[in-house]
Amino acid sequence: MSQPILSIIMPLLIILPLPLLVFYLWMFWDMTNNDNLPGNSTAPLRWPPSSKFEWTLAFIFLNVFAAVLYYVNEYRRRY
Repeated sequence: MSQPILSIIMPLLIILPLPLLVFYLWMFWDMTNNDNLPGNSTAPLRWPPSSKFEWTLAFIFLNVFAAVLYYVNEYRRRY
């Protein structure tokens, strides 16, 4: 009885996170190629991040949430 349910749930667990991973990688790639962001900041860490180093830390610790914040704060303003 649980085998048919498991055969439905397992592909969903693989497919559903895929768009989030693609979005995360897209924003991380864009952040690394964004020449508008300074490489390092001499100021202490602040929110929202302003340098590539601070954004990289946010991407590592906040994952997809940082990608959304980068999209809202940096990516939309550039284009």
